[in-house]
Amino acid sequence: MLSRVLPRRTDSLTNLQADEQVVLFPTIGYRSADGRGWHVQVHGDVFSQGPIGLGKRFLLKLLQRLIKAPADAFQSELFRYRVQRFLAKDEAGKQMAVKLGENIYVLPKRSRKNGHFLGTLRLDEQHLLPLVMAASPTQLQLALDVCNAQGDGLGLHGQVHLIEPEGVSVISDIDDTLKHSNVICRRTLLTNTFLKEFEPIVGMAQLFQAWEAQGAAFHYVSSCPWQLYQHLQALFGASGFPGGSFHLRAFRLRDHLLRKLLLMRRSGKAVVIHSLLKLFPKRRFILVGDNVEADPEIYGAAARHFPDQVQQIYIRSLSVPRHDPARYAAAFRGLRPGMVRMFTSASDIAHELPPR
Repeated sequence: MLSRVLPRRTDSLTNLQADEQVVLFPTIGYRSADGRGWHVQVHGDVFSQGPIGLGKRFLLKLLQRLIKAPADAFQSELFRYRVQRFLAKDEAGKQMAVKLGENIYVLPKRSRKNGHFLGTLRLDEQHLLPLVMAASPTQLQLALDVCNAQGDGLGLHGQVHLIEPEGVSVISDIDDTLKHSNVICRRTLLTNTFLKEFEPIVGMAQLFQAWEAQGAAFHYVSSCPWQLYQHLQALFGASGFPGGSFHLRAFRLRDHLLRKLLLMRRSGKAVVIHSLLKLFPKRRFILVGDNVEADPEIYGAAARHFPDQVQQIYIRSLSVPRHDPARYAAAFRGLRPGMVRMFTSASDIAHELPPR
């Protein structure tokens, strides 16, 4: 829990350097147990660009061999932009300070080995209300910034989505659910990730917009590495997907062979989904995913653990080796009839939120 609130000051607040870059990820805020305040999550990433070491040069060559594209494809501006964060230096041990309104908060824990920093602000209702902005007619949010050593904001405007105890939340996968990735083919997945413009699944943004207009909040949970967040956010903004919290996967090239990026399963997704369900026991949840990897199994298990909260499961059906009745019978065993709906296009799903 983060508790240090500091007035504006001129001595050093952080050890953040001028050449270091910071990204703030969209998070959530939720009411305190006594109902008189809010807990506001902070999550970001600090890194720097510099010479590429021998180890990362080797992994870059490995990536190029796995994709098997012409050599000039790896000289394109798009490839350099997509791979840039993977090759950057993770800045560990950074003391971070964030700004909300006129208040400055120093995070008690420094950035981790992967450059990520996390914290939670505890805000009284009276202090929070003047800072709230309408992200849409039905959704409220706060804007966070990161401070430099003198306490000046860097102009990052990180989004915190305020989630009430009751309402409807949509938890959605990204790859092959909201954007074309072709996860089933590892070479094509890498090609789509590093060499091609991201392409949204037709109609899904409009579906989510309709649900947002009816009051739904959104949580995007994926096994995509955090290094792709800015590219995903650009796609979401251009395509019109509603704002929401992002929950991606930590990945460091120095910790894994690149092949493990291809083989990463979605075990971490279950942990994130269960934590959201536990955090909001009175909210109704709609789970949206696909059948390419483990979404049916993860969503089915979540519905069995939280039968009063998971209202509907939508699974986008693609032609994959494991697309068979026996798989789905096992994944969705014990669930009430009609809870799970398979779809091939967004037009198969009603734009009205499911009734209680």
